[in-house]
This record gives sequence, C-alpha cells and structure tokens, in this order.
Amino acid sequence: MWKAIRKCFCFRKKKKDKTIRKSVVVPSENPEQKLELAETICQETPETPDINIDQETVERLEEPQCDTYEEPSETPDDTNCQEKQKQELDLGMNNCQENQLEVKFPTPRTYLQILEPTGQDSYGMNYTGWHRKEQLDVSVTIVKDIEKRKDILQEVEVLELIRGHENVIGYYGAYYQRASVKKPHYEGLWISMERWNGVAVEDLIYTSEQYSLHESWIAYICKEVLKGLCHLENKKVIHHDLRPQNIILTTSADVKISDFSSATIGEMSHSTSGRIPYLAPEVLANFGKKTIWYNSKADIWSLGISALQMAEGYYPFSRFPQQKLMKRIMHGPAPVLLWDKWSDNFHSFVGQCLQKDPAWRPSAGKLLSHPFICKIFNERGVKSNIKWHLQ
Repeated sequence: MWKAIRKCFCFRKKKKDKTIRKSVVVPSENPEQKLELAETICQETPETPDINIDQETVERLEEPQCDTYEEPSETPDDTNCQEKQKQELDLGMNNCQENQLEVKFPTPRTYLQILEPTGQDSYGMNYTGWHRKEQLDVSVTIVKDIEKRKDILQEVEVLELIRGHENVIGYYGAYYQRASVKKPHYEGLWISMERWNGVAVEDLIYTSEQYSLHESWIAYICKEVLKGLCHLENKKVIHHDLRPQNIILTTSADVKISDFSSATIGEMSHSTSGRIPYLAPEVLANFGKKTIWYNSKADIWSLGISALQMAEGYYPFSRFPQQKLMKRIMHGPAPVLLWDKWSDNFHSFVGQCLQKDPAWRPSAGKLLSHPFICKIFNERGVKSNIKWHLQ
C-alpha cells in the first residue's frame, strides 16, 4: 500500500510541475482539465487544491520583501531589570564617592573620642568630644549623606585654609567614618570645632540696657573682628555673612568670627550669599541681570552695619520689606548713627565702613589704624568689664 501511495504521489508531482510550466508558457490551455486529470490519476491522496501562478504573481513573489520592525513593549521583568541596574549604578557611584572621602579624610578613631550628644542642627547630630592629638575638649558634628552636601565640603576647605588664628573660630580637622553594623549613627563626616563658652554679640545686645553696647565695647569688638578679617584677606577668603550673630564673645572676652558656610575662596566673588540687611551695595547688584565682581571690602560694609546694630540695637531700615530694603541700600544714602551721644571717631569709623563705592572703602588693615580702633581708652579694662559681664 505504501508503494502505491508513493508511486501515485510521485506521478502527481510530475504532472503538477508539468501543469505549472504549461500554464506559464502556454496560457491558452485550460487549467481545469489538468486538475481533473490529476484527481483521476491519484484518488488515494488527499485533495489538495492546485495553485495557478500567473505572471503577475511570479513578479510579485520575486520582489524583495521588507520586514517591519515593531519596538518590543516593556514587560514588568524588563522594568525591574532596569531599576535593578540603576540601583547597582547608584551603589557603585556611592562606593566610589565613599572611597574618595576615605582618601581625603582620615578615620576619626585615632583622633577623636565621642562623649555625649548635645543636640542637632541643620548640619547633623552634635556631640561633645575629646581630641586626642590636641588634648582638649571639642565640639563634634557628624554630617550624614556628605555626597549630597557639597556646601559642607566647601566650608571644610575654607576652615582648613584659615585655621589657627585667634580671631577665627577654632577648627581641629575633619574625619570620615564608614557605616558599621554596631554603630550606624556614627557614619558620616566628623567635623571637630572649638568648644566655646560665651555668647554671640547679638545676644549681648539684647541683654544690654536699651539694646545698646558701650562705645568702648564696640570699639574693642570691631578691632578684634578687623584682625580676623585681615587674616581672611591674606588667605584670599571672603566671609559674606558677617553680622552680630556670627561674631562670638567667649567668657574670656575673646572675639571670634564664626559660621563660614557662605564663605568663598578667591580674591574676587559674585556670590549673593548672606543676610540682605548686611550685604554691601555691590553684592546686592548681583540680584539683577548683571554680574558684578567684588572683593573682601564687602565684609567691611557688613562690619559697619554690625557696628550700627551694636550701638542702636537694630540694623538700619529694619522695618522695610525686602525689595524696598534692597533698593534703599543700593540707591539711597549710606546709613549713619542717629543718636547724639556717639563720638566723632565713631561717626567717622562707621562712615568709612559704609562708603557706597568700594573703591573708597578702606581695607581691614587700614581701618586698624583708625583713631576709633587704635585709641581705645584702657583696652585691658574694657576686656575685663566684658569678661565680668559674661560671668
């Protein structure tokens, strides 16, 4: 039976090929007759309709076919894979940044000992600590997610540059601690600073009678601040945020400039950091479309405004809304002392600090020779009075 089927199939195949050739070469022959003949010869095979290929069909088949591309749709598995790859990439970048921090900053183990927590601020958790190398008490701030806090790294760079001056807040190094299973809260950048007892000048103003300091106290404080500003100028650092809140008086009546979070490195700057009431006109000009470069004399203006506040309890135009205050500082006359009790030397000193044109404004070094600064009566007694007041 299988032989008969094979014979019939072969014969039908030959006949079919012949039929196709004839249909192409001699189109006048009737293809239906050939189909009937093939069906008669091979009755045992299943019926398969014959296909007549005309010239148009042949030409169409010979044309090159162009496959269309369909963009594959994302499946949940693909999305999970992409998220996993992104997480691995972020983890790799974090590990790389951690390695850079470890290279730049030593581990705190051999330098610092954490004692007790004292609170938390915008930087991170604060602790009292013991600096083994310096053999003194320090204040330690642990900053988390340091990779996202470029401002902290910039401040540390400034502190490294200006450290060691008696009129600048003490800085005793920064250290990096990797995360550990036992003490995960200690992970981060450890910044060790001078631990001081005393008050900010702003607090001293508010605790004084009529919110006004004695003129000799103001002269002493301004002198010490100018010495600190001379040091910053020599190191090519601009503070940008000098004001009574950032001037410290210790219980020993030592004056120190603090908070260098807005400071920049370089002789010139166009930063708009700082509190608007204390900013110089050339600094405020940068809030417009123009870029105005200025130098460390902007800090001298801030000292002049601070001196006015120490004298009369508030900064000039304190009741003005912000936009009006900015216009008044930039386009109005410079502020002056209003009370009659102040000496001519004090009026002159404030006038020198608040020169609208920075080209006419003296540097910190020149102001140290101003009579208001260099002729303080009984300076040692003034310091003793401040020290007694702070006890």
